[in-house]
Amino acid sequence: MYVVIMAGGSGTRLWPKSRAAKPKQFHNLTSSRSMLRETVGRLESSVQPDDIFVIAGKTHMSPILEQLSNIPKSNLIAEPVGRDTAPAVAVAAAIVHKRDPEAIVLVTPADHYIADDAEFLRIVNVAGEVAAKDDVAVTIGIKPTYPETGYGYIEMDGEYSNGHSEVFWVNSFREKPDPATAEKYVSSWRYLWNSGMFVWSVKTVLDLFEKHAPDIYEGARKIADAFGTEHEQEVLDEIYPTFRRISVDYAILEKAEKVLVVPGDFGWSDIGSWAALHEVLSDELTPNVVIGKYAGIDTHGCLIHGGDRLIATVGLDNMIVVDSDDVLLICPKGRAQDVKRLIEKIEEEGLIEYL
Repeated sequence: MYVVIMAGGSGTRLWPKSRAAKPKQFHNLTSSRSMLRETVGRLESSVQPDDIFVIAGKTHMSPILEQLSNIPKSNLIAEPVGRDTAPAVAVAAAIVHKRDPEAIVLVTPADHYIADDAEFLRIVNVAGEVAAKDDVAVTIGIKPTYPETGYGYIEMDGEYSNGHSEVFWVNSFREKPDPATAEKYVSSWRYLWNSGMFVWSVKTVLDLFEKHAPDIYEGARKIADAFGTEHEQEVLDEIYPTFRRISVDYAILEKAEKVLVVPGDFGWSDIGSWAALHEVLSDELTPNVVIGKYAGIDTHGCLIHGGDRLIATVGLDNMIVVDSDDVLLICPKGRAQDVKRLIEKIEEEGLIEYL
C-alpha cells in the first residue's frame, strides 16, 4: 500500500498557535511530536518511507523536510496555491500511478488525531483488501459519539457481501447538519462522520476523475508526466493554479456509482477547534488541560495553552485561553468554532501580520 498525506490545511480554528506560516499540522498538539509526525509514525510499521507521498503548499516544504527526514524529497509534491482536496488527490494519484499502475493508496489528512493506531491500521487493511479486488472507492467513516454539527456525514446502505461483514455501501454524503438533524443521525446506525480518509486503487480514482472531472484529470496527468524531471515545479506552478477549487467529495465521490465505507472506532478527532483539542486531552481527574506555565484558582473545564509566560486565572469555567508570542485569545469553549469568524474580522481590519 502507498500513502498520500494531505498536509495543506490552514487550521484557522486553532489560531493563534496555528498560523499561515506554521499551520496546526506542524505543531505538537496531542503529544511530543507534531501532528504530521504522528500521522507518519502510525503508518511506519506498515508502509515503507519510499511509498509515502506528502502534498502541501510550496511555502511549507522546509518544515516538512525538517520533520520528515526519512521521506524521500522526491516524494514531496509542492502546491503553488491551495485548491482543496480534489486537485491534490488527482495529482498525487497520477504521480503514484506513474510509479505503480496497480497501486492501492490510502489518502489521509496530516492533522487528525487517532488514539488506537492498531485498530486504525486494521481498518485500513480491510479497506485495502476490498479496494484491491473490486473497482470501488472506499472511505473510512467514524462511528459518531455525539451530534456533531461541524462534520459531514456518510449515510450507509446495505452490507457489502463480498466476504467482509464490516463493509457497507454508501447511499449518500450529507452536508454538515443542523443540531436537530445531527441528533437524528446519531440515533441511527446508518450515519457515520466523514473522516476525509479514503482507500482505492490509483486506476479506480483516476477513472473517476476522467469521467466526472476531466479538466482536473487532464491537468493531473500533465503534472505527473513532468514529475521527477527538471521541469517538475515549473509544470506544477503553471497548471495547478488553473484547477478549480473543489473537494474530492463534490468532484467525484458524490457522483460515483460504487462507493463503500468501513466504519471505524479508533478514537478519531480532526482537532478542528480548541474545544476539540480540550476533549482529546482532558480526563476526569484533572479540572483543566494545561500546556505551559500556569497558576489559577476556582478554574474548571478550561484549556490553558501557553508557553514560557505565566498565565493566571481566577474563577473561569469552560473557557479557552491561548497565549502565543504576540496574540492572546480568550473565548468560551462553546464558541471555539467562531475563531474562524474572528480570523475574517482580523483580515477585514488589515491585521494580517497576526495571521
